[in-house]
Amino acid sequence: MFFLLSKILVILIRPLCWSVGLLVWAYFTKLPKRRKKLVLISLLILFLASNKVFVNEITRAWEFEPNKGAKIPETAIILGGYAKFDAHRNLVQMNDAADRLYFVVNLYLQKKIKRIILSGGSSSVTGRTKPEADYVYSILISYGIPDSVIIKESKSRNTHENALNTAKILKDKQIEGPVLLVTSSFHMRRALGTFTKAGIAVKPYPVHFISDYGRDYSLPDFFIPSSEVLFRFDAIAKEWVGHMAYAITGKL
Repeated sequence: MFFLLSKILVILIRPLCWSVGLLVWAYFTKLPKRRKKLVLISLLILFLASNKVFVNEITRAWEFEPNKGAKIPETAIILGGYAKFDAHRNLVQMNDAADRLYFVVNLYLQKKIKRIILSGGSSSVTGRTKPEADYVYSILISYGIPDSVIIKESKSRNTHENALNTAKILKDKQIEGPVLLVTSSFHMRRALGTFTKAGIAVKPYPVHFISDYGRDYSLPDFFIPSSEVLFRFDAIAKEWVGHMAYAITGKL
């Protein structure tokens, strides 16, 4: 039930949904003053959610910064959500969060880690899609990474299940912590809290930063809407709601 509700909530929190919903309400309302307010609120939501300066500042404040001097543990856990299998084209498609995989592969090639745990099942509501860890496992094998290095966890559908299933694997295989937790920077706060709640000693390794840390703003950035920025706001808003839901339900 929690999984299904979370999928519905992700759709409802999107700024475009709010903006369009308010415009529809404004269209049907018979009160002129209310109509004017609803239109203004709708436009304000769209402006803020697509404004580079506003979105970048709140994202910078939320994202988890790396600890460059931290020692790298031998075991790395990669949280899913960076790839999907396109059955029609028979290929794996990576999204913007693919840094989660690439950085870990690089750590292995540099001999900084000895073991990789792929944690990610099917995020589909119907559960009919192929588990992410299964086809990413095949990719790592094609890269020349030995089977003995890779551990698949292909049942989890969200961060909470990532933590619970990984805790079981670590216990069954008698792998002692700390372990390296690899996920997108804006997702790290929730992931770190959830894994700690599950009793796993982890060291955060945030990748895939969606903020521009340098604050190199130009004049149009303050006024001109951006569809790319709107996508960023979707990601960070989803994470805020997810973090709040996990806190309320005691998952972190």
